[in-house]
Amino acid sequence: MSQALSDSINYLVTIISILNPLGALPLFLILTRNHSNQAIKVISNSCTIAVMITIALSLAMGQKVLAFFGIGIPSFTVGGGILIFGMAMGMVRAQASDIKINREEIAELADPSEIGIVPLAIPMLSGPGTISSSIIYSKGMTSSTHWLGAVAVVLVCGLVVKIVLTYARPIGNKIGKIGLNVMTRIMGIILLASSIEMITKGLKEILPILKASLN
Repeated sequence: MSQALSDSINYLVTIISILNPLGALPLFLILTRNHSNQAIKVISNSCTIAVMITIALSLAMGQKVLAFFGIGIPSFTVGGGILIFGMAMGMVRAQASDIKINREEIAELADPSEIGIVPLAIPMLSGPGTISSSIIYSKGMTSSTHWLGAVAVVLVCGLVVKIVLTYARPIGNKIGKIGLNVMTRIMGIILLASSIEMITKGLKEILPILKASLN
């Protein structure tokens, strides 16, 4: 397996774990409880498009934004890893993370017709963790295969979000609260491992002595 393909697969697993659309189902079902099936399709479409655009912009423009503020990728990698670590710990405990959205933000939701974008796509699904991981991955996009992999990841993520939200009601009824908690914990464990990898990688770049001792 080529390095580019391996990187793309790792990125996909990380992003899907962070997005965790199944974990967003309870909030989605609450927000859409008075909406028709047709309205839910419209909301899921707007959410899918917003998620894909957020990931794509993070991949394409993230490093330039960091450079503008004078932030190095290694430092950002450590910071992003710590952020994702916090999210992962909450997921392992099957708890909603305030890093994505808190109770005050839920209470002040905008027009229901726009909930597909805010708060579902941003920040519930494609929040700080998704943006951080995408920027970190973009640093290693050194070949056309990496770019093709990134495009594939964006499309797959969009497809997963679209399917889960479109069929939210039957999925929620089928899986139940216990099933959703189990899936969230599994995603959290995967994300926990990814966050530790990020932190270790960033520290190795910041501290050359540590890098030499680990090699």
